[in-house]
Amino acid sequence: MPRLPFAPVAAGYVAVVALLTVAGRLAPRHADLAAFVALAATLPTGLLYPLLALIPDHHGWYALPLLAAGNAFVLRSLRRAVPRDPVARGVEDRLHLALVSTRLAVTPMMRPGRRRERSLLLRDVPIEFPRLVGVYRDLWHDAGLRVRQQQEPLALRAYDREGYEFSLEAGPGVFGDAILRVAAPPGRRWAFVAGLATGAVPCVTAALSATYPALLLTGCGALVGGLACLVVPRTRAFGRGLLTGGVPALAVLLVYAAA
Repeated sequence: MPRLPFAPVAAGYVAVVALLTVAGRLAPRHADLAAFVALAATLPTGLLYPLLALIPDHHGWYALPLLAAGNAFVLRSLRRAVPRDPVARGVEDRLHLALVSTRLAVTPMMRPGRRRERSLLLRDVPIEFPRLVGVYRDLWHDAGLRVRQQQEPLALRAYDREGYEFSLEAGPGVFGDAILRVAAPPGRRWAFVAGLATGAVPCVTAALSATYPALLLTGCGALVGGLACLVVPRTRAFGRGLLTGGVPALAVLLVYAAA
Protein backbone atom coordinates (compact mmCIF):
# COMPACT_ATOMS: atom_id res chain seq x y z
CA MET A 1 0.00 0.00 0.00
CA PRO A 2 1.58 3.35 -1.04
CA ARG A 3 2.16 5.92 1.68
CA LEU A 4 0.09 9.09 1.59
CA PRO A 5 2.08 12.30 1.03
CA PHE A 6 2.96 13.93 4.33
CA ALA A 7 2.26 17.60 3.50
CA PRO A 8 -1.46 17.39 2.51
CA VAL A 9 -2.26 14.89 5.26
CA ALA A 10 -0.57 17.06 7.91
CA ALA A 11 -2.30 20.19 6.59
CA GLY A 12 -5.71 18.49 6.75
CA TYR A 13 -4.99 17.20 10.24
CA VAL A 14 -4.01 20.67 11.52
CA ALA A 15 -7.09 22.17 9.83
CA VAL A 16 -9.39 19.74 11.69
CA VAL A 17 -7.82 20.66 15.03
CA ALA A 18 -8.13 24.35 14.15
CA LEU A 19 -11.83 23.89 13.36
CA LEU A 20 -12.33 22.20 16.73
CA THR A 21 -10.57 25.13 18.40
CA VAL A 22 -12.81 27.66 16.66
CA ALA A 23 -15.91 25.59 17.40
CA GLY A 24 -15.06 25.57 21.08
CA ARG A 25 -14.81 29.38 21.11
CA LEU A 26 -18.02 29.94 19.10
CA ALA A 27 -20.04 27.48 21.18
CA PRO A 28 -19.05 27.94 24.84
CA ARG A 29 -21.54 25.27 25.92
CA HIS A 30 -19.55 22.66 24.02
CA ALA A 31 -16.10 24.10 24.70
CA ASP A 32 -15.12 21.27 27.05
CA LEU A 33 -16.20 18.64 24.53
CA ALA A 34 -14.26 20.32 21.71
CA ALA A 35 -11.22 20.64 23.97
CA PHE A 36 -11.32 16.97 24.90
CA VAL A 37 -11.61 15.81 21.26
CA ALA A 38 -8.89 18.23 20.13
CA LEU A 39 -6.49 17.15 22.88
CA ALA A 40 -7.12 13.47 22.06
CA ALA A 41 -6.37 14.25 18.41
CA THR A 42 -3.04 15.90 19.27
CA LEU A 43 -1.62 13.09 21.40
CA PRO A 44 1.16 12.52 22.29
CA THR A 45 2.18 16.19 21.84
CA GLY A 46 -1.12 17.20 23.42
CA LEU A 47 0.27 16.10 26.77
CA LEU A 48 2.01 19.50 26.81
CA TYR A 49 -1.32 21.33 26.91
CA PRO A 50 -1.37 21.71 30.75
CA LEU A 51 1.63 24.03 30.33
CA LEU A 52 -0.30 26.13 27.83
CA ALA A 53 -3.26 26.26 30.21
CA LEU A 54 -1.12 28.39 32.52
CA ILE A 55 -1.33 31.27 30.01
CA PRO A 56 -3.77 33.91 31.34
CA ASP A 57 -7.27 34.40 29.94
CA HIS A 58 -7.26 30.93 28.37
CA HIS A 59 -5.22 32.14 25.40
CA GLY A 60 -3.29 28.88 25.50
CA TRP A 61 -6.34 27.29 23.92
CA TYR A 62 -5.43 28.92 20.61
CA ALA A 63 -2.12 27.04 20.55
CA LEU A 64 -3.84 23.71 19.86
CA PRO A 65 -3.26 23.98 16.06
CA LEU A 66 0.43 24.56 16.82
CA LEU A 67 0.45 21.41 18.95
CA ALA A 68 -1.18 19.57 16.07
CA ALA A 69 1.50 20.80 13.64
CA GLY A 70 4.25 19.66 15.99
CA ASN A 71 2.45 16.37 16.56
CA ALA A 72 2.44 15.63 12.83
CA PHE A 73 6.24 15.79 12.76
CA VAL A 74 6.49 13.79 15.99
CA LEU A 75 4.32 11.00 14.57
CA ARG A 76 6.33 10.94 11.34
CA SER A 77 9.57 10.68 13.33
CA LEU A 78 8.14 7.85 15.43
CA ARG A 79 7.09 5.99 12.31
CA ARG A 80 10.61 6.26 10.90
CA ALA A 81 12.35 5.41 14.18
CA VAL A 82 10.28 2.38 15.13
CA PRO A 83 11.58 -0.80 13.45
CA ARG A 84 9.48 -2.53 10.84
CA ASP A 85 7.09 -5.30 11.73
CA PRO A 86 9.38 -8.30 12.37
CA VAL A 87 6.69 -10.73 11.23
CA ALA A 88 6.23 -8.99 7.87
CA ARG A 89 10.01 -8.88 7.46
CA GLY A 90 10.17 -12.61 8.23
CA VAL A 91 7.65 -13.27 5.46
CA GLU A 92 9.74 -11.35 2.92
CA ASP A 93 13.00 -13.03 3.97
CA ARG A 94 11.50 -16.50 3.71
CA LEU A 95 9.95 -15.78 0.34
CA HIS A 96 13.29 -14.58 -1.01
CA LEU A 97 15.05 -17.67 0.37
CA ALA A 98 12.43 -19.98 -1.15
CA LEU A 99 12.81 -18.24 -4.50
CA VAL A 100 16.60 -18.52 -4.78
CA SER A 101 17.01 -21.92 -3.09
CA THR A 102 16.30 -23.94 -6.26
CA ARG A 103 18.73 -21.86 -8.38
CA LEU A 104 16.27 -22.13 -11.27
CA ALA A 105 16.17 -19.27 -13.75
CA VAL A 106 12.63 -17.91 -13.43
CA THR A 107 10.92 -14.54 -13.83
CA PRO A 108 9.32 -13.59 -10.48
CA MET A 109 6.38 -11.18 -10.47
CA MET A 110 4.91 -9.82 -7.22
CA ARG A 111 1.24 -10.61 -6.66
CA PRO A 112 -1.20 -8.73 -4.38
CA GLY A 113 -2.02 -10.42 -1.10
CA ARG A 114 -3.00 -9.90 2.49
CA ARG A 115 -1.10 -7.63 4.87
CA ARG A 116 1.18 -10.37 6.21
CA GLU A 117 1.41 -12.48 3.09
CA ARG A 118 3.73 -12.26 0.10
CA SER A 119 3.49 -14.26 -3.10
CA LEU A 120 5.27 -14.41 -6.42
CA LEU A 121 4.09 -15.53 -9.84
CA LEU A 122 6.96 -17.55 -11.28
CA ARG A 123 7.11 -17.19 -15.07
CA ASP A 124 9.28 -19.06 -17.58
CA VAL A 125 9.88 -22.01 -15.23
CA PRO A 126 12.34 -24.30 -17.06
CA ILE A 127 10.84 -27.57 -15.75
CA GLU A 128 7.34 -29.05 -15.57
CA PHE A 129 5.22 -28.14 -12.55
CA PRO A 130 5.20 -31.71 -11.07
CA ARG A 131 9.02 -31.73 -11.15
CA LEU A 132 9.08 -28.25 -9.59
CA VAL A 133 6.88 -29.54 -6.78
CA GLY A 134 9.31 -32.40 -6.25
CA VAL A 135 12.26 -30.01 -6.08
CA TYR A 136 10.59 -27.83 -3.47
CA ARG A 137 9.34 -30.84 -1.52
CA ASP A 138 12.87 -32.17 -1.13
CA LEU A 139 14.31 -28.74 -0.31
CA TRP A 140 11.69 -27.95 2.34
CA HIS A 141 11.92 -31.42 3.85
CA ASP A 142 15.71 -31.19 4.12
CA ALA A 143 15.34 -27.76 5.76
CA GLY A 144 13.26 -29.28 8.55
CA LEU A 145 9.84 -28.02 7.48
CA ARG A 146 6.66 -30.06 7.91
CA VAL A 147 5.70 -30.78 4.30
CA ARG A 148 2.27 -31.79 3.04
CA GLN A 149 1.55 -32.49 -0.64
CA GLN A 150 -1.90 -32.27 -2.19
CA GLN A 151 -2.58 -34.37 -5.27
CA GLU A 152 -5.75 -32.85 -6.76
CA PRO A 153 -5.04 -30.15 -7.70
CA LEU A 154 -1.33 -30.64 -7.28
CA ALA A 155 0.02 -28.28 -4.62
CA LEU A 156 2.56 -28.20 -1.83
CA ARG A 157 2.28 -26.87 1.72
CA ALA A 158 5.00 -26.59 4.35
CA TYR A 159 5.31 -25.08 7.84
CA ASP A 160 8.40 -24.08 9.78
CA ARG A 161 8.86 -24.16 13.55
CA GLU A 162 7.67 -20.57 13.95
CA GLY A 163 4.38 -21.22 12.15
CA TYR A 164 5.14 -19.55 8.80
CA GLU A 165 3.30 -21.25 5.94
CA PHE A 166 4.95 -21.94 2.57
CA SER A 167 2.93 -22.99 -0.45
CA LEU A 168 3.51 -23.78 -4.12
CA GLU A 169 0.59 -23.94 -6.51
CA ALA A 170 0.06 -24.06 -10.25
CA GLY A 171 -0.31 -20.66 -11.88
CA PRO A 172 -3.42 -19.38 -13.65
CA GLY A 173 -1.85 -19.53 -17.11
CA VAL A 174 -1.16 -22.43 -19.47
CA PHE A 175 2.58 -21.88 -19.82
CA GLY A 176 3.75 -23.73 -16.72
CA ASP A 177 3.57 -20.75 -14.35
CA ALA A 178 3.64 -21.35 -10.60
CA ILE A 179 2.68 -19.35 -7.51
CA LEU A 180 5.09 -19.32 -4.57
CA ARG A 181 3.61 -17.92 -1.37
CA VAL A 182 4.68 -17.33 2.24
CA ALA A 183 2.16 -16.36 4.95
CA ALA A 184 2.76 -15.24 8.51
CA PRO A 185 1.62 -17.33 11.50
CA PRO A 186 -1.94 -16.75 12.70
CA GLY A 187 -2.28 -13.72 14.95
CA ARG A 188 -2.22 -14.20 18.70
CA ARG A 189 -5.62 -13.13 19.99
CA TRP A 190 -4.57 -13.44 23.61
CA ALA A 191 -2.75 -10.10 23.33
CA PHE A 192 -5.98 -8.35 22.27
CA VAL A 193 -7.91 -10.08 25.05
CA ALA A 194 -5.28 -9.07 27.60
CA GLY A 195 -5.45 -5.44 26.46
CA LEU A 196 -9.25 -5.55 26.48
CA ALA A 197 -9.32 -6.85 30.05
CA THR A 198 -6.70 -4.32 31.18
CA GLY A 199 -8.74 -1.44 29.83
CA ALA A 200 -12.29 -2.69 30.34
CA VAL A 201 -12.18 -3.63 34.03
CA PRO A 202 -11.23 -0.17 35.42
CA CYS A 203 -13.01 1.76 32.66
CA VAL A 204 -16.34 -0.05 33.05
CA THR A 205 -16.10 0.38 36.83
CA ALA A 206 -15.46 4.10 36.39
CA ALA A 207 -18.33 4.40 33.89
CA LEU A 208 -20.76 2.74 36.31
CA SER A 209 -19.63 4.93 39.18
CA ALA A 210 -19.85 8.08 36.99
CA THR A 211 -17.09 9.68 39.04
CA TYR A 212 -15.37 12.36 36.99
CA PRO A 213 -11.80 11.93 38.34
CA ALA A 214 -12.01 8.14 37.85
CA LEU A 215 -13.38 8.61 34.34
CA LEU A 216 -10.62 11.05 33.48
CA LEU A 217 -7.89 8.80 34.87
CA THR A 218 -9.06 5.50 33.37
CA GLY A 219 -10.42 6.81 30.06
CA CYS A 220 -7.47 9.04 29.20
CA GLY A 221 -5.06 6.41 30.52
CA ALA A 222 -6.51 3.78 28.19
CA LEU A 223 -6.46 6.27 25.30
CA VAL A 224 -2.84 7.33 25.79
CA GLY A 225 -1.64 3.80 26.56
CA GLY A 226 -3.50 2.30 23.61
CA LEU A 227 -2.14 4.87 21.15
CA ALA A 228 1.38 4.32 22.48
CA CYS A 229 1.06 0.55 22.01
CA LEU A 230 -0.12 1.01 18.41
CA VAL A 231 3.26 2.53 17.51
CA VAL A 232 5.18 -0.72 18.11
CA PRO A 233 4.20 -3.70 15.90
CA ARG A 234 4.61 -6.27 18.68
CA THR A 235 2.15 -4.48 20.98
CA ARG A 236 -0.48 -3.39 18.45
CA ALA A 237 -2.94 -6.15 19.34
CA PHE A 238 -2.67 -5.22 23.04
CA GLY A 239 -3.13 -1.55 22.14
CA ARG A 240 -6.28 -2.25 20.12
CA GLY A 241 -7.71 -4.16 23.06
CA LEU A 242 -6.78 -1.37 25.47
CA LEU A 243 -8.49 1.24 23.29
CA THR A 244 -11.59 -0.92 22.98
CA GLY A 245 -11.72 -1.43 26.73
CA GLY A 246 -11.50 2.31 27.32
CA VAL A 247 -14.58 3.12 25.22
CA PRO A 248 -17.11 3.03 28.14
CA ALA A 249 -15.17 5.53 30.26
CA LEU A 250 -14.45 7.76 27.25
CA ALA A 251 -18.12 7.73 26.23
CA VAL A 252 -19.31 8.79 29.68
CA LEU A 253 -16.52 11.38 29.81
CA LEU A 254 -17.78 12.86 26.53
CA VAL A 255 -21.29 13.02 28.00
CA TYR A 256 -19.88 14.90 30.98
CA ALA A 257 -18.05 17.32 28.68
CA ALA A 258 -21.17 17.89 26.54
CA ALA A 259 -23.26 18.59 29.64
